[in-house]
Amino acid sequence: MNINGITGNYTAAESSATTKTGAVADQTMFLKLLIAQMKNQDPLQPQDSTQYMAQLAQFSSLEQLTSINDKLGQLLDLGNNK
Repeated sequence: MNINGITGNYTAAESSATTKTGAVADQTMFLKLLIAQMKNQDPLQPQDSTQYMAQLAQFSSLEQLTSINDKLGQLLDLGNNK
């Protein structure tokens, strides 16, 4: 599948690779921020555990959605190659 862009033509594989790189960078940044937040919290008033669990749930949900998106992209590629 070719996508005509403003600056040139891109295949679905190239677009998917760029998306994966960005997703990995976003996941890494999220984990770094979460660890920094935990390291720098006030020991006498730690973060509410419900907020922590909500952040982990959001991260897990994002990972699953990224995986679903990748699988759908693979299916589209298979369908277009016929």
